[in-house]
Amino acid sequence: MDLYFMSPPHPTWSLRGKANFRSRKAEAVDPLRARREWLTVAEGIEALGGVVAVLPPNAELSGLPYAAEAGQPLPPLAPGRRPRFLLSRMKPEHRRAEAAEWRPFFEQLGFEVIELESGIWEGQGDVARFEGAHFLFWGGRTDLVGMHAAKRHFAGEVVELNIWEPAFHGNMAALPLGSAAVLVCADVLNEDSLALLEARVGRDRMHFVSEEEICCYATNGLPVGDTVLAPSILPQRVRGIIEREGFKVAELALPELCEKAGGASRCLVCVSYDADPMLQIPAEYSLARFADEIRRE
Repeated sequence: MDLYFMSPPHPTWSLRGKANFRSRKAEAVDPLRARREWLTVAEGIEALGGVVAVLPPNAELSGLPYAAEAGQPLPPLAPGRRPRFLLSRMKPEHRRAEAAEWRPFFEQLGFEVIELESGIWEGQGDVARFEGAHFLFWGGRTDLVGMHAAKRHFAGEVVELNIWEPAFHGNMAALPLGSAAVLVCADVLNEDSLALLEARVGRDRMHFVSEEEICCYATNGLPVGDTVLAPSILPQRVRGIIEREGFKVAELALPELCEKAGGASRCLVCVSYDADPMLQIPAEYSLARFADEIRRE
C-alpha cells in the first residue's frame, strides 16, 4: 500500500513565516475552513486507495500541514531491518522545530529515523520519483550541501537538478505522472539540469509548463493511482495535458491552504510508496480519529 503522512492545521492556525510568493501578500487565513480543505485532500486520498497516517497538529508549528517537507522514507539497509525515514533540515526559522515533532511519530510507525548533520534540505518538497530514479533538487530553499548530505542515504539512480525562484521547491519545477510523462517548467531549471532531465526522461515524455502556470500550481497536483488531486486554480491547459496522459483530474477548492498560504495538494503529504509491511499505524494516528472532529467544527 501507499502511505500518506499528513498533519491538519490547528484550530488556531495562522500564517507565520509568509515565506513564499503567495503567503507574502495574503490576508489572514480562516483556520477552520483550512481544516475542512485539508480533510477533503485526506479523504480524497483514501477514497482512491491510499492510507493516511496523521500527526496531530501543534499550535506553535504553523508549517506542519505542509508535510512534504517532513523528509523522505527510505528502504531498510538490509533485510529484516526497519525502513528508514530521513528528516528534513528546514530553511525558515519558524519551521526548524518540526523535525522534533515528526521524529517520534515516525518512530512509532516503525521507522528508523535519520537526521542530517549539515546543510538545508526540505524533504519531498525537493524529491521526485520517476521509473525507479530519484530527482533531487537544490537551489530554491534546499542548498547544495544539504542535497548532497541527503543524497548519501539514497540507493540507486539519483539525478541532481538545480532550480531557482519562483520555484522554491523542486515540486514546482517538475511533476512526474507515474511513468507516463513529466510536467516540466524549463523557466526555473538550470540549463544543464534541464539537459540532464531530458536525457533521463526523453523529450517526448516532457510536457512544458510556464512560470505563470507554476504560480497557479501546475506541477503541484498529487497523483494517486489514475487520478491527480489538484487545486481548483490549476490552469485548464495543464488539466488537458494531464488528461491526455490518461489521468483523471479531481479539482479541490483550497483557498486557504493554497491560494493564501501557498501550498497545494502535493505539498500537504509525504508519501511512502509501496510502504514496508513492517510499518503499523496506531489508532491515534488514523484519519478517522480526526475526520469526525473536523466535520463537527
